[in-house]
Amino acid sequence: MLTSDEILGMVYLLLTVVGFLGNCILFFLNSFNFLIVHRTRPKNLIIIHLAFSNAMVLLFRGIPTTTRLWRVKCLLDDTGIKIITYVQTLSRSLSLCSTCHLSVFQAIIISPTNSIWAQLKKIAPKCIIPCILLCWIFNLLLIMILILYHDAPKNRTNNKYGCNTGYRYLDRYNKNQLKMIIIMCIYDSLFMCLMTFSSVYMILILYKHKKHVSHIHSNSVSTKISHETVATQAILLLMSIFVCFNVFSPFFAVLFYFKYAHSWMIHASVFLSLWYPVVSPFILISIDSQIPRTCVHR
Repeated sequence: MLTSDEILGMVYLLLTVVGFLGNCILFFLNSFNFLIVHRTRPKNLIIIHLAFSNAMVLLFRGIPTTTRLWRVKCLLDDTGIKIITYVQTLSRSLSLCSTCHLSVFQAIIISPTNSIWAQLKKIAPKCIIPCILLCWIFNLLLIMILILYHDAPKNRTNNKYGCNTGYRYLDRYNKNQLKMIIIMCIYDSLFMCLMTFSSVYMILILYKHKKHVSHIHSNSVSTKISHETVATQAILLLMSIFVCFNVFSPFFAVLFYFKYAHSWMIHASVFLSLWYPVVSPFILISIDSQIPRTCVHR
C-alpha cells in the first residue's frame, strides 16, 4: 500500500520527467533551426536559454523533492546540499530573466513603426546575446552574495527524511536572512513589473491591430498578421502562467516559515513552482510555425 508521500513523490517525478523532456525537445528544435535550417530568428536564442533554465529548475527542484518524499538516504554532505540549494535559486532566477527577456523582445518586435520602440527593432536582435550574458553575470553575483551572507540549509541526513534541500524555517532575528529576502523580493518584483508592462503594451497593440485589419481583406496581409498575433498571444499566455504560479508559490513558502507551519504548504509551493517549466515548452512548440514539420514528427 502506497503512502501519501510516495504517491506525491510519483506526481513530482512525473511532472519532472514530462517537463524535462518537453524542454529538451524545445531546446533541440530551436537549436536545429538556429544552427542548421536557414530560418534563424533572433527569438530562437531566447527560447533556447529559457528551455535550458526550465530544465535546470526541474532537475534541481523536482528530483530532490521526489527523493525526499521517497525517503531515499542522502549521500551528500553539507557542501553538496549547499550547491543544490544555490543551483535551485540560480536556475529559477535565470528562468525569470529569460521569460522577461522574451516578453520585452516580443513587445519591441510587434511595436508599430511610428512608435518610440521603432528604433529598438534593429538594435534588439543584436542585444540578445549580451543580455543573456548579463543575465548570467548578474545572477551569479547574486548567488555569491547569498553564499556570503545567507546560510544554506545544512544536511540533517537520516533514513526518514533524506536530503534537506528544501526550504527551512525563517530566523526572524537573523538580519542577514531578512536582508536577502528583501533583496530577492525586490529582484522578483522588478522583473514582474517589466513583464506586466510589456504584456499590457502587447495587448494594446493587438487590440489596435485587430481594429485596423478588420477592414482589410487581403489574404497576404491577414496571414502575416495572424503569425505575429498567434506568437504574441502565446507569449502573453506564458506571462500569465508564470506570474500566476510564481506569485502563489512564494506565498505558501512564506507561510511555511512561521510558527504554525504544515508540510502541505511547502509541497504546494514546490508543486506550483514546477508547473511553469512543465507547461511552457509545449505552448512554445505548439505555436512555433517555423519549426519544420518533418523535424517535429521524428
